[in-house]
Amino acid sequence: MKIKNGFVMKEVAGSNVVVKVCGNVDFDSMMTLNESAAILWKKLEDGADFAQLIETLLTEYETNRKTAEKDVLVFVKKLEDAGILE
Repeated sequence: MKIKNGFVMKEVAGSNVVVKVCGNVDFDSMMTLNESAAILWKKLEDGADFAQLIETLLTEYETNRKTAEKDVLVFVKKLEDAGILE
């Protein structure tokens, strides 16, 4: 699982936004990330896998494994659906 080249997270007006910075800009691929999604994005940039993303949520937030797994699955699916992940 890897972020495609050209996609970056930028802070815009206090919000974390994923944008495509090369080629044609596809505004459908832009998305705003909440705090936990921004943390997961940074972990993906560092090469984290699915299990490491789950561990990140368990470490950063008071949640259980089942909820963390579901949240990571939803996050990854949204990135895949937007064409952001390889």
